[in-house]
Amino acid sequence: MNEEIFTNFAIMIRHFNTHLEGLDLQFWHDLMESRGRLVTFKKGECLCRKGEPTNVCGYVKSGYFKYTVDGINKIGGFAFPEALVGDYPSCMDNAPAMFDIVAGKNSEVWIIDATILPKLFEEDIEAGRQGRLFMQSAYISLAKRYYALYAKTPMERYLDLIHEHPQIEQDVSQKEIAEYLQIVPNSLSRIRRKLLGK
Repeated sequence: MNEEIFTNFAIMIRHFNTHLEGLDLQFWHDLMESRGRLVTFKKGECLCRKGEPTNVCGYVKSGYFKYTVDGINKIGGFAFPEALVGDYPSCMDNAPAMFDIVAGKNSEVWIIDATILPKLFEEDIEAGRQGRLFMQSAYISLAKRYYALYAKTPMERYLDLIHEHPQIEQDVSQKEIAEYLQIVPNSLSRIRRKLLGK
């Protein structure tokens, strides 16, 4: 494989968080902007911390966030601009977060008090439908991620990643990509060298 194949991948840009593709993001963005506030996070600041109660969710206006486990350099996911972000559904009950959600760089987020969502889902048919769609699509996305971690090699996971999301290498560091793939950075460097024939 050579550099030409990396260039060809750039044609296929899609949402990183594939579960968002079936949602009406405008509905969620309008909801966050009408009932929330715009908050700025510096790189390294947390939207929520693992084990601590959380009641916020929102969408990323600029920058990005990563989902990590405290004390372990492993990234479970990312939220890039326009993506929904938060420890959902824990945030609806002000329950302890399962992750640290950390700003990967200086970022802006529209956030709301997510404890309003259960009542909103009951009272508004479209809101309830959007809430169900979000849960269903998030579950499918999570199942696919676990399948890839256990059934595919690191090289296969890397190829899938850059095929579906070629912009990721411009958005985040190689170290963060390695953490997302659940490999060490040296292994990612070896994979990239092998693919480039070096």
